[in-house]
Amino acid sequence: MQHRVDEIVEGLSQELRELTLAIHCHPELGLEEYEACALQVGLLKKYGFTVEEKYCGMDTAYKASYIGSKTGPKIAMLAEYDALPGLGHGCGHNLIAMIAVGAGIAMREFADTYGAEIHVFGTPAEESVGGKVIMADAGAFDDMDVAMMSHPSHMDAESMNTLAIDSYKVSFHGKTAHAAGAPHEGINALDAVINFFNMINALRQQTQEDARIHGIITKGGEAPNIIPDYSEAIIEARAAKIDYLEELCQKVLRCAEAAAIGTGCTVEIGPAGGKFLDTNSNLTLSALNARQMKTLGLDLVPPSPAPLPASSDLGDVSYRCPAIQNTFAIIDEADGGPHTAAFAEAAGGDRAIEKGLLFIKGFVLTAIELMTKPEELKKIKAEFDKISRRP
Repeated sequence: MQHRVDEIVEGLSQELRELTLAIHCHPELGLEEYEACALQVGLLKKYGFTVEEKYCGMDTAYKASYIGSKTGPKIAMLAEYDALPGLGHGCGHNLIAMIAVGAGIAMREFADTYGAEIHVFGTPAEESVGGKVIMADAGAFDDMDVAMMSHPSHMDAESMNTLAIDSYKVSFHGKTAHAAGAPHEGINALDAVINFFNMINALRQQTQEDARIHGIITKGGEAPNIIPDYSEAIIEARAAKIDYLEELCQKVLRCAEAAAIGTGCTVEIGPAGGKFLDTNSNLTLSALNARQMKTLGLDLVPPSPAPLPASSDLGDVSYRCPAIQNTFAIIDEADGGPHTAAFAEAAGGDRAIEKGLLFIKGFVLTAIELMTKPEELKKIKAEFDKISRRP
C-alpha cells in the first residue's frame, strides 16, 4: 500500500511543486487570494473534483469534492493560502495549500477502491477574519467525519491545541484645543487610550496564567501642540478556552469604558479581526496520523498538555468535527519561526516542498486507515463526542 501511495504522490510532485511556488511568488492578502484560489481550483478540476466556487459567500473560498464509487467516511482536507502584509508567505500557507490539494487528489484511487468522500476546502484569510470561522458557522463541517491539515513550523509534531482569540478596535473621541494656550478647553483622547492600556496592565494580575492581552496604539494625535480629539487602539485577547476568553474580554472592554468616563471622552468599540475558538485537537486521530508518519520514517513530537501560545481558525472546525493540524519543520528553530522573513524564504525552498510531499503521503495513509478500519473512526468519534458543542 505504501508503495502505491509513493507512486501516486511522486507522480503529482511536479504539479504540486509548481502550485506551491506560484502561490509563494505571488503573495495575496486574506480575501484577496484570487490567483492562489484559481490555481488550486484548476488543478482539482483537472483531477475530477466537482468544485463549488465562492463558497460560503467568499470570493476566494471553495469546496472541491470527489465522491468515491463506494460509500465511506467523509474526509476533509483544509487548505490555507493567504499571505502576511510585508512578509509574503511568512507563515508558509503556500505549503498548506499544496498539502491539502495534493492529499485530496492522491486519495481518489482509494476512495474508489475502499469507499470514501474526499472534500478539499479552500479556506481564505486565516491571518485575519478566518475563513474557517465563516464556513463553520454555515455548517460546512458538520457532516465531515474528520478534517485534517498540516502547518509549516520549526518542528515535526502531532496536532497541538491553540488559544482562543478575539480582537477589538477601540476608538476614543475627545475635543481639540491649543495644548499651551487653552488646554482646559480640550478633552484629551490620547489620555483616554493611555489610561486604557494602564488599566489593562493592572488587570493582568487578576487573569489566568494561560491568558494573553496585547495591543498597539494606532492613532494618538496630529501634533504635540494640539490636544488630540481622536485616538485609536487595536487590542487582542487570548485564552486556552473560549468561555474564559469571553469573560476576559468583558473586563477589557470595561477598561475602555472606564478610560472614556475618566477623561470625558466617548468610546467606540468594534471588531478588529476574527474571533477564533480554541482548538480541540482530536488526539486519537492525531496519534493515528503519527503512526502513519512513523512508517514513512518520521517521528512526530507528541502533543503538549498546554496549548501553543498561538491561535488558529481551525479551532472553530474542531468544535464541528474531529480535526487535527500537525506541523512539519521547514527551518531550524534558531534560524527563525513563523512570521519572519527567514521563514518566508524557507517556505519556497526544496526542504519545505520535499517535507510537504512526505506529509501528503502520511495523510493519504491515514485516510486509507479510516476507509478500511471503521473501528478507528469509531474511537475518533467517541473522543469528539466528549467535546462540549457550541451552537
